[in-house]
Amino acid sequence: MDIKYFSQSWNNSKKYYTMEEKFWNQRAEEFNTKDIQREEKIDFSCILDFIEAGKDARFENVLDIGCGTGFYSIQFSKISEYVIATDISQNMITYAENNSKEKNIDNIAFVKKPWSELSLEEFGCNEKFDLVFASMSPAIDSYEDLMKMINCGKNLYFLSGFVERKNNLKDELLKIIFNSSNNNPHGNKIYCTFNILWNMGYYPKITYKDSSWERLKPVDELYLEFLSYFQRTKVLTKEDKSIIKNYIESKAVNGLVQEKTRAKIAWLYWKK
Repeated sequence: MDIKYFSQSWNNSKKYYTMEEKFWNQRAEEFNTKDIQREEKIDFSCILDFIEAGKDARFENVLDIGCGTGFYSIQFSKISEYVIATDISQNMITYAENNSKEKNIDNIAFVKKPWSELSLEEFGCNEKFDLVFASMSPAIDSYEDLMKMINCGKNLYFLSGFVERKNNLKDELLKIIFNSSNNNPHGNKIYCTFNILWNMGYYPKITYKDSSWERLKPVDELYLEFLSYFQRTKVLTKEDKSIIKNYIESKAVNGLVQEKTRAKIAWLYWKK
């Protein structure tokens, strides 16, 4: 099986999302709160170890694809000459810019644009990057996106993403609305990426992390969030919306709904 096979397999399994910016704009406040509350930056240290950079790592430049509210961009800014950070969401970028200003960090340039539409010239530099970093970013969602990521780098690469994710509410609604029992809604991204890299002559390193989290959300907030989530892949009918609203209300206790998620996340690292 060659690169063409895995490229087609990736495209056949992925979700074709619409209204991406609207969805991530709505999630920005929640993501920002989560980033602020992270303890001891443990995951960042683990990533540096995983990419074999060492505790005294220094980079000339780093590209952070799908930077969100800037958590990793800010961490990299402390050990890099400069960081370029991209995201599709204006709200995410606004939080990231504010977070960096609050910490008096001035060596990050934030670029608001879909990854598929960006070019190296728009980063404001003619050089390629020491490290190209994409943590849990839906921006890398095709063979072409991966090739652009590789072409932007000259040394190290890091990519992470879900290989499995189970949600007590969304999984049930997927069955009802989409008549789907797909146990792998995240497609073959990691599987195909690994095999494409292998076929290109890289020897990617991979590890897996188990994660779980819970949220308590008011009915109306969760309803609006779920509308945005499901509308990324389907134009919802009035009946669909009614099903979602009734389902969420049926799970509420004192106006709050508990959402539980279990996930397996893959980290990939490779170098030229």
